Amino acid sequence: MKTLSILMFCIVLSTAFEIPARYKKPAKMLHDICLGETGASEDRLRQCLDGTVADDPEVKCYIHCLFDKIDVVDEDTGRIFLDQLLYLVPDDVKEAVEHLTRECSHIVTPDKCDTAYETVKCYFKAHDEVIKFCHLLVLD
Repeated sequence: MKTLSILMFCIVLSTAFEIPARYKKPAKMLHDICLGETGASEDRLRQCLDGTVADDPEVKCYIHCLFDKIDVVDEDTGRIFLDQLLYLVPDDVKEAVEHLTRECSHIVTPDKCDTAYETVKCYFKAHDEVIKFCHLLVLD
């Protein structure tokens, strides 16, 4: 599951909007798990397609869940560490991961869900390609 999640993250930062068919099932599975764990509204999650991350407790915890499932969350602080993916991602994605890490890995709040939310907002500001992450939510 972790390897497939990392591959999906790479797709997010790649140049193609279309998710290859072989990744749709694991992406949907991860989405469904986090949806079930958090009760987030799919309509609210899909707002990110226009660049808006809903300021909603369930959406925030959904984002945390996704990061937690791909094992990039510090268990104690909730801080997101994408840099640990650097050795696993293709070369064309490394620069983007390094950029996101430089710009956004400092974010820590008292609440892990808020930390994930604020980190994603930072990603949206720091790197235009991050909006492709939202296409993982549109798997119909």
